Amino acid sequence: MKFLNLRLWGPFYVIGLLIILVLMWMIEAIRPKGIALWIGSLLILIGVVFNFYMMYGEIKAHEEKEDRNRELSGLDPLPKKRSLLKRG
Repeated sequence: MKFLNLRLWGPFYVIGLLIILVLMWMIEAIRPKGIALWIGSLLILIGVVFNFYMMYGEIKAHEEKEDRNRELSGLDPLPKKRSLLKRG
């Protein structure tokens, strides 16, 4: 998976799942009843958490690969930033 593709689709996917969750609770015509509402909400929240975890792992793997490539090519490592998505 390419890092730039992850940066593009990842947030939209998570936001889309959260919008589905909100709409499921707000619109009476599509709202499941009883236990189905809670199971559906739980599954959507698990999907959101899983996607955050996967995106974070992909970002960290990309940063480690970039550092390793710079080290192998003899360049100085990039300074570490506190931001989640951007480095130097």
